[in-house]
Amino acid sequence: MARKFVSLLIFSILFPLFTFAGGYRDRVAFEAGVGTGFARYGSSETRDLISSSDAESGFVADFSAFFFVPIEKRAFLALGADSVLDANWGGGESVVLWDYSFHVGFRIYPNLAGLCLNVSYALGRRTDFIDAEIGGENLETTESTCWGNGFLFGAFYDFTYHTSFLAPEVGVSWKRMPRGGSSDNYINVSLKLKF
Repeated sequence: MARKFVSLLIFSILFPLFTFAGGYRDRVAFEAGVGTGFARYGSSETRDLISSSDAESGFVADFSAFFFVPIEKRAFLALGADSVLDANWGGGESVVLWDYSFHVGFRIYPNLAGLCLNVSYALGRRTDFIDAEIGGENLETTESTCWGNGFLFGAFYDFTYHTSFLAPEVGVSWKRMPRGGSSDNYINVSLKLKF
């Protein structure tokens, strides 16, 4: 029943957009990309978790995919998802924090060649995979935060401005996700492929 309701809701949103997109209907676009960046956790417990483990190596990776539907010549409805993976390991220990969120928002082209700005509402949560010795205690657990409401801001240069088919897009984004009494902040630099 829930699946049918979600399918009906998505169809009711997308069908009018395609119907009333007018002459810009053929510019519906999709992009997917990968990036890296910086994660700043609002909770001191989360920061202590990473700093107190014996993990010696780590990386932050960002994966995203967005679908753009034109609503005006320089404005698009943006629907998508992104995922930030903060992985730390070493010394037989690992702490992996996986943030994932779904987005709905807008992309605006301010008529400065391929420069574009994104703003979107984000619904997401974080799941932590912990296998480490913290404070003398051996922890092997998986914990998830509650679902939260946040936002994402981004500035990109879209090279499809210079071509009509497939081109890269480079940019930077900031995602802020509240987690109850604190907020996580992610700043990412990404390279995407858009068509």
